[in-house]
Amino acid sequence: MGFSEFYYLRFFIDQNVLIPRPETEFMVDLIRQEANKPFTKILDVGVGSGVILLSLIRHGVAKQGVGVDLSLDALNVAQINARRLRVDAKVELIKSDRLSSVKGKFDLIVSNPPYIKSSSHRSLVHQSVDHHEPSIALYLEDDIYEKWFEDFFTSIRDHLNGVFWMEGHELELEGQKKQLTDLGFSQVSVINDLTGRPRFLKASFASP
Repeated sequence: MGFSEFYYLRFFIDQNVLIPRPETEFMVDLIRQEANKPFTKILDVGVGSGVILLSLIRHGVAKQGVGVDLSLDALNVAQINARRLRVDAKVELIKSDRLSSVKGKFDLIVSNPPYIKSSSHRSLVHQSVDHHEPSIALYLEDDIYEKWFEDFFTSIRDHLNGVFWMEGHELELEGQKKQLTDLGFSQVSVINDLTGRPRFLKASFASP
């Protein structure tokens, strides 16, 4: 259809980005509910179409933000949406493998990274998702999965002075909670989605 409704806003969507889902919308709503004042600067890792980053800025949850993605095609979609929503002056979009090209600290970091193991989780993926959505946004190889997230969480810690939210796989979140705790994050919790399934990680880190 070329568009999708997400958190009271309409977004341009094409084959280069994920179709936004209610679970992700629920995470945005949780962040909005818990924010007692606007975040100064936020980072969205794996920004895709921009639904998380742009919704938070458009609804006044954040004053400005940075979105990073490995896919230039996805960044182009996010740029279109930033212009359409008239928040492009508040957003910087950068090509980056995770946080490799990111500088500075953020008081909120959010991410909906690829979190499906390409072999052992594959049978749980709906056929239409597997066939029609970008694999780079969905899958990680099983043998690099744990190390990929350990490196990811380490880089999050190095750029965070506040709160981290992530959407993840229900079978992996408890292990990732331990990874975050071992890396020095505090108040680490696994949060259920509207169906009662484990879906999100929330953690805090205060820079020295």
